[in-house]
This record gives sequence, C-alpha cells and structure tokens, in this order.
Amino acid sequence: MIVMKGRVAIIGPCVKMGGIERASAVIANEMDAQGYEVLYLAIFRHTRFFTLNPTIEYDEPLDGTNINKLAMLKTIFRIRKKIKAFNPDTILAYHKFYASLVLIALAGTHRKIYISERSSPFFKWPIKVAFVNHLALVLNRPTGIVAQTAIAATYQRKIYGKKIPIRVIPNALRQVILYPEIRRKKWILAVGRLGDPLKGFDRLIKAFSKIHAYDWRLVFAGGDQDGEELKILARELGVLERISFLGKVIDLDRIYAEAGIFVIPSRSEGFPNALCEALAAGLPCVAFDFIAGARDIITPDYNGLVVKDDDIQALAEAIQSLMRDDEKRQFIANNGLAIRERLDRSRIGEELCEFIFS
Repeated sequence: MIVMKGRVAIIGPCVKMGGIERASAVIANEMDAQGYEVLYLAIFRHTRFFTLNPTIEYDEPLDGTNINKLAMLKTIFRIRKKIKAFNPDTILAYHKFYASLVLIALAGTHRKIYISERSSPFFKWPIKVAFVNHLALVLNRPTGIVAQTAIAATYQRKIYGKKIPIRVIPNALRQVILYPEIRRKKWILAVGRLGDPLKGFDRLIKAFSKIHAYDWRLVFAGGDQDGEELKILARELGVLERISFLGKVIDLDRIYAEAGIFVIPSRSEGFPNALCEALAAGLPCVAFDFIAGARDIITPDYNGLVVKDDDIQALAEAIQSLMRDDEKRQFIANNGLAIRERLDRSRIGEELCEFIFS
C-alpha cells in the first residue's frame, strides 16, 4: 500500500508548449514521483504538448470557455469549486495573474497558497491586470512566494512585504537528451518566440551582421510566428541569406546537439529556461547581462560568456572569440554540463516541497 505524503494542487495555464507550462508540468511530475497526490488545475483548455504522469489528475475547462479568451468570473468560481472538492494540503500557483485569480477565488477559506513568480522584475502589467493583482492582495495574502532569481526576490520583497516568506528556487531542468553521435555544425543558435521584443533577437541579428565568418549560420528555433520583422531587419543588414528560421521545433534537443554556439540576447527574462537547456546540452553560451537570470546561471569565462547589456559590438566579439577558439568552446561547454546536477528535478522538487509543505 502506497502512503501519500500529502495533496498539492498545481494551478497553471495548461500544458501546451511554453515556458510556464513546461516548468509547471515538470514540477507536477516530480511531486507525483515523490509520493504526493497531485491535481493540475489548468486555467485554459488547449492541445497538450507536455506529458503528465498518468496518476496526476488533470482538470481543464470543458464548458467551451477559456480556449482563446479568459472568462474571469467563471474561472474564479471553477477554481473555488475544484479546490473545495480536492481539498489539497497546499496550493502552488504559477504566474502572478493566475495566482491572483486563485487568491480571489479562495478568499476567506484560509488555504495555503504559494505563488511561483515568473515574470521579469521590470515587466509592466496592463492596467486591468495590475488592478486584479492588487485587488487579490487586498482580499487574500499568499502564504509564500517562490522567486526564480535573487534579483527577482529583492524586487518581490517590496511588493509582498517582510512578513511573507520568499524563497529563491530556480526552475527544475527538464530531461535534456544528449546526442554524442551528432557532429556539431557551425550554427549560432537562438531559441524563443520570434514576435516577442523582450527576446532581443533583433540585437542578435545586428551583432551577427558584424561577424564576417561566412561559414557560420545564425539559426532561430521556436515560436509560431514567421519572424517577418526580423527578416526585414536581416535583409536591410545584408545577412538574411546566412540566417535560418526553423519555426516551431518538436525535438529541440537535436537542434541543441547540432549547434556550435548558443546565444541568448534577451532584454529581460523571468528565468531563462532555454539558456539552462543549452548548457545542459553541452553548448557554449553567450548572454547579455539582462535582468534577471544570466548571472544566476553563468559564471563568466567558466561556463559561459556574459557581456554588457545592449552592447552589440561586445556581443559580436564574444561570439567571435568562441568561433576562433575550439579549446575555449569545449572548456566552457564542459563546465556548463554541471547545470544538469544543479537544476536536477528531484533536487529542485524536494526543495520546493519542503517550502510549500512547511
């Protein structure tokens, strides 16, 4: 007879392709594996991309709502009803706005509610969303906050005050498959949503235009968009022919295995999952010193390179330094593999469970 350690409700958007979706699915599976009874309460109904363990209860709206647009009041009532029926020992809500809906839905119930903050400290919420976030804190205070980075924790302390515990716990790393039989190509790889200006892909294209190693290609993977604005910029800079746009990639690990250098040119991140995955795949990585996450993950000149934010010339030179030095690329790539142990799912899962069940 298996004795469950406790019950936890994880509330997230859903398990389609995406960063929050990936993080919440990984933790749901890990908590299930560690012996907790897990409910994944999805805010939206969407085609599933990430797989949850069969013993996890997955609940999504089945009344035709929350497919493309959020029905806020129905969602609040649904959360309250489902949490009452499942009766968890604790609740972990991913994303500040979705957590706000949870706080409103469970006001007066005295439930333990932990928020996994996902956004960059400098992200500006739309006015209506900011109002809901503020109202939620007036009606119901969270039990604790999970911050992804030290910088984020400092910022969130100003919002939540000194009485609410805040713990820095980075995302657990999903299993990144290594393909030692695949030979690396002269690819500079970037991963993410092409239409998101915070990803800074325009900055990478500008840096690439300063690199005259014509045997290297710039490769973009991910996103539903075709990157038309980026293509226009690349055409203006005369480098479009040296750039590949792969679109949405199912087996991203193979792309990591084929690439020679990984670059994350973001202006801002909550937590750079793609950077962690690239390190785990044995790729030498280059990052701007963006807010927040780069310096939480990279030790400069040891497991990656970090350059001054928005210094396009410095980014180009850092990439070139790796292009020209095979030994440096290998040294940095080898050191980066330690991220696999540092962000091991069982380790992160244990730390998170200790916090939210305390």
